[in-house]
Amino acid sequence: MVSFMTHGSLDKAGKVRRATLEAMKALGIVPKERRTPPPRVNNREKYYKRFILGLRWGQPKRRRR
Repeated sequence: MVSFMTHGSLDKAGKVRRATLEAMKALGIVPKERRTPPPRVNNREKYYKRFILGLRWGQPKRRRR
């Protein structure tokens, strides 16, 4: 199969990332787990708490006498 080399060809897509992961596996290096959820999941959780459950965030408001 002849590859037509154009600007931004997809022939090599993902080459560097794949090689990096394989090299890390060969060396026995395990990537760290994420400490926080991805932004999309985090925003969904915030929406649920704020608007669906109606929970307030921050410190409670001061009451006036």
